[in-house]
Amino acid sequence: MKYKRFNTIIAIVTSLIVFFSCTENPIPYDLSDSNLNLDTLTIRSIDGGTYLAPPLMGSTNGIYFGNSEGFNNLFSLIQFSSLSLSGAVRTYSLIDSTVTVDSLVITFTGTEDSLLTDSPFELFYFPTGGDSIFSEAESNYLNITEADVLGAVPIGHSSFVSEDPDSTESVNPKLSFKIDDFDDIIKFIADSTSRTFMLKNIDPIDDIVSIRTREAADFPIINVYYRVSEDTLHSVFFPLKDMTIVEPRQTTDIDISNISVGRATGLKSIIQFDLSEFPIDTAAMVIKSAELIFNKVSEVSLDDFEVKAAILDTSINISDFWEINKDEYTVKPDILMTGTFEDNQMKMDIRSYLQGVNTGSYQNHGLKLYGSFSSDPFKSASFILDQSNLDNNPYLKIVYVKL
Repeated sequence: MKYKRFNTIIAIVTSLIVFFSCTENPIPYDLSDSNLNLDTLTIRSIDGGTYLAPPLMGSTNGIYFGNSEGFNNLFSLIQFSSLSLSGAVRTYSLIDSTVTVDSLVITFTGTEDSLLTDSPFELFYFPTGGDSIFSEAESNYLNITEADVLGAVPIGHSSFVSEDPDSTESVNPKLSFKIDDFDDIIKFIADSTSRTFMLKNIDPIDDIVSIRTREAADFPIINVYYRVSEDTLHSVFFPLKDMTIVEPRQTTDIDISNISVGRATGLKSIIQFDLSEFPIDTAAMVIKSAELIFNKVSEVSLDDFEVKAAILDTSINISDFWEINKDEYTVKPDILMTGTFEDNQMKMDIRSYLQGVNTGSYQNHGLKLYGSFSSDPFKSASFILDQSNLDNNPYLKIVYVKL
């Protein structure tokens, strides 16, 4: 009977290891079972370093304009699909001889905290080609400069306008470009599966204005009203990708001497763990929790700021601080962990990483830390790394279950 019960426990624990090795959900087992032992281990042998790479500002919640605190937002690029939002119309159908276009309006929506400014914005397109010039994952101020967009032709000027709300709900300001001479623009967007436009502020803005991107509900749109025979029709075209080309602020002593992350600064960090004290036992151990805890350098509020961690694909030699022209440190795409701030600390659950190390799914190469896509990219966070004083060093608290 005891032999059967032991085999049952082995089967349950093994199944839990396989099922939960790539998740971040709590493990549902009964800790009151006398055959299961709950242990806690604190690991303080943690090393790390911060590196500076050109900031990548694609897939953020906003495209950005203006200058503030040393940042210089040069211009933003938006690539629209040739397929309408409904999926029923492609732009090339608008140049059919049976179609009469009545109006074309390109509209952007400000974020809730956008500054209403009298400074006009200018919209450009690329009639001579070269409009597929950017990659959300790779383009930055070093590989796309203003010289690369000299072929852009201005379409028109516009400024933010706020409409009065119909109810108690807020209405975000709009930036709309009504294209009167739209024949060339229609031909331009109809000639490819996607087309890129460039948006710039004309006069200097001594702050940062943000506009919603394709990741938001009120994403940029191209509205086209047209007639086919006696029918008046309307199609909306949506963005495929968008990004801001920004020159980052200068790094500070705080950035360099700590573990630092920030999207617009280009700061990222590598964290590595000495797991020699960790009793890896693939067949008979399940990790209940693994909380990585950092002490924050300053008391500046970061309540809405998130830090992401990805599992490094290969081993990296790190130092205290270094600079690279291109971030080629690859990560496992299947798991992302999130750190949030509480009581002047950043706490991150990395159980999925340790469980993967325990089962052999991942090698212990460490984690890559960076600012979340959803957080304010112009904020940055720094954490204490002090191996000479382990009370200040980040630590990893692991709770695990063994037979």
